[in-house]
Amino acid sequence: RYTKLSASCFDAGKARFRALMRERVKSLDEEYIRASDEGIMKNVLALDAFVRARAVFAYCSVGRECATAGIISAAHDMGKTVALPRSKPGGVMDFASDEYGLHPAMYGIPEPAAEAEALSPQPGDIIIVPAVCCDVSGIRLGQGGGYYDRFMADTPAVTACLCRTRLLQEKVPAEWNDIRVNFVITEHDIIDIK
Repeated sequence: RYTKLSASCFDAGKARFRALMRERVKSLDEEYIRASDEGIMKNVLALDAFVRARAVFAYCSVGRECATAGIISAAHDMGKTVALPRSKPGGVMDFASDEYGLHPAMYGIPEPAAEAEALSPQPGDIIIVPAVCCDVSGIRLGQGGGYYDRFMADTPAVTACLCRTRLLQEKVPAEWNDIRVNFVITEHDIIDIK
C-alpha cells in the first residue's frame, strides 16, 4: 500500500523529491483528504502509546497537512496535557501548553503564547509529527527546516508521524541527521517501526 517513485525522481535529490511530493499533495481530491483525516484520527486515538500518554505534543495542522484538531480535542477530553510547537529563529522550536490560547506566528502557523512555559517530552509522552510524506521505515520528509529532526534527536517520548496512504513511500531520501519515528500512522494502518 505504498508508492514507489522512479529512481530518477529519487536520485534528483531531497529538494526535488519534496517538490514532487508537494505537487502530489496538491493533486489529492477533497473527499480523499476528509476521509483520510478521519481514518488517521481514528488510528491515532486507538494507538496504545497515545491512550497511555500523559502529555501529547501535537501540531496545528494548516492547509493540506493531516488534520490534528480532532486529535487535540480528544487529548483534552481525555485529560491529557497538550503542548504545541513554537518556532524560533535558526530552525529551533520548543513546545508549550495551549491553555493560554494560540496566535499566528512564523509561517502563519498558530502557536502558544510567549508567556506559556516551555514543556519537554518525558518518557511515556507522545509526539505527533507532521510530514510532506513518509516511508515505510519511519523516515519522514518534512518541510525542509529541520525543526522536528532537531527536536526529536534526544527525545525519550514516542514519536508518531501522520501520513496519508497515497503519500506513503517505499523510501524517501534521507541524510545522516534525519530521525526515524516510532510509528507511521495512515488512514489504513499503524506501522510499528521496530
